[in-house]
Amino acid sequence: MTRHQKTASFLTIVLLLLVQLPLYMVYLKGSQGILLALFLILLVAVSLYYGAVLGLLLSLIYLFLIGTIIFYLQLTEKTMVFMPFDLQLTEFFIYGIAILILVLISGRIHELTVESAKQIHMLQGSVEKYVATDTDSGFDNRIRLEKAIVEEARRSDRNEDPFVFLLIEIQHFKNFRNLYGEKETQYLISQLAEKINGIMRLTDRKYRYDENHFALILPETPSTYIQVIYEKLSEHLKEHQLLSGNLVTLQFKVGHYTYTPKTEVSFNDMVEVAQSESLINEI
Repeated sequence: MTRHQKTASFLTIVLLLLVQLPLYMVYLKGSQGILLALFLILLVAVSLYYGAVLGLLLSLIYLFLIGTIIFYLQLTEKTMVFMPFDLQLTEFFIYGIAILILVLISGRIHELTVESAKQIHMLQGSVEKYVATDTDSGFDNRIRLEKAIVEEARRSDRNEDPFVFLLIEIQHFKNFRNLYGEKETQYLISQLAEKINGIMRLTDRKYRYDENHFALILPETPSTYIQVIYEKLSEHLKEHQLLSGNLVTLQFKVGHYTYTPKTEVSFNDMVEVAQSESLINEI
């Protein structure tokens, strides 16, 4: 549990304890007390969900309206037929202060919850960076890919050998997941990874770039061989057998970037070129 979560938990307990006091006070006022209690609970709920700013704004408007009614009734000694107000100004003052305090506490709980969620999201992102292997495919992830590209470029510069960066996009991936479910999707990724391993060389390096992309680094590979590689991929990847035994035909888009030794190019530049080519290159 993070520090923000601990503080939020403590404030939640304080809020639950403090809210009992004004609720008990208005409970003794009969039907109008129920209405006042409902408004109090509503303002606390708004502050918990939307924050202290909106909660305070609504609270001040609400207290101004109710306070004006009570002040007018006591000044003129009149009563409201449909909802008699017997709440005294001193009681209303205590009720109002209680609302403002509870709204501020609720708003702080909201802030801590949001900050805690951001921290958890950042921690998850950090963990993902250190998890080297994609569990579905068994391939290294994008973080490893970026490092490997830099290493391969250095090796290529030393040996003066080109290499190919290849990007494979699974078409209609989200539709496949929605239609067949998560289990079939995981099986699809594992089968595609197995086929890619089977047709590529041992020296070729394979990666899961993102959920619907594979990436390959093909050392010592000139661009003249790229069509042969595309044909091999098309031949082995297009047909997929589901867990149910049914066959489906898959579609892929592919693109590549051929690195020439001593070229000044970034990883993002390579990806951009490969993605641009994949727009018109379907296998």
